[in-house]
Amino acid sequence: MKAFVSKTGIWLLLLLSRAPMWALFLISDVLYIVIYKLSKYRTAVVRKNLSLSFPEMNAGALLKTERAYYRYLSDLVMETVKGFTAGESFFRKRISYTNQALLQDLYERKQSAVVVMGHSGNWEWVCRSAPFYMKNRVVVAYKPLTDKYFDKLMYDVRTEFGVVQVPMAQIGRYILTEKEPFLLILLSDQSPSDLAGCHWCRFMNQDTAVLTGVEKLALKFNLPIVYGDVKRKERGYYHCHFQYLLEVAKSRPEPGQITELHTGFLEQMIREQPETWLWSHKRWKLKRND
Repeated sequence: MKAFVSKTGIWLLLLLSRAPMWALFLISDVLYIVIYKLSKYRTAVVRKNLSLSFPEMNAGALLKTERAYYRYLSDLVMETVKGFTAGESFFRKRISYTNQALLQDLYERKQSAVVVMGHSGNWEWVCRSAPFYMKNRVVVAYKPLTDKYFDKLMYDVRTEFGVVQVPMAQIGRYILTEKEPFLLILLSDQSPSDLAGCHWCRFMNQDTAVLTGVEKLALKFNLPIVYGDVKRKERGYYHCHFQYLLEVAKSRPEPGQITELHTGFLEQMIREQPETWLWSHKRWKLKRND
């Protein structure tokens, strides 16, 4: 029964994905009412996260940001569905980049690097379409889904245009055995399940346990670190900007410095466009005294 439900759900999603973006945004308008006005999906979590992160905001500003977040979340759901069957021309029309010369320089020097991103903007579209915009081999770390049918769907979708997907637990082995240079994309704002492998940072006005995978991989394999900032330009259109964060070999960073650095950059990006970050996740469920 579970397999039937999963396969039927996937078939319906792929069928819906064929609809034009304007039609999907009409569905998004309805979805906003359902998840925010009717079901009140995680509104308590969102309100707590926003109020603690932006103590300088008054009640009106917090409510405005909350509403903007749920409108964006609804759009993101439908954009993700569209991404299942979207092709090269679609992505080239809707995603633009700056500072690609940085990536071109890495490619010409045959230098691998870690690219840090956050759950801000449509990271799925950016990662999936990356091979259209850069010569570098793109490797994305991911956590397999528990539903094997949806896991296969997401794997097939994400790798369709040449992206290499590697489970988080196998990243170290991949780096050791891979002969060709690559860009390893890591999402830095995953919510840790325990304190093992975490570093405490001051992030969004709160003590935050941050996973140290970026730091450990960069130091162990001597990889430079690049930050990829994704911003929404308008509904259904995004821009991604790349910039160096650190050349590990030259800087010899202290323990925790890399984690503090990319976490600080993420906070700056969030404050510039707060409604496009995933506020409904329980980012701060761990406390220092746990």
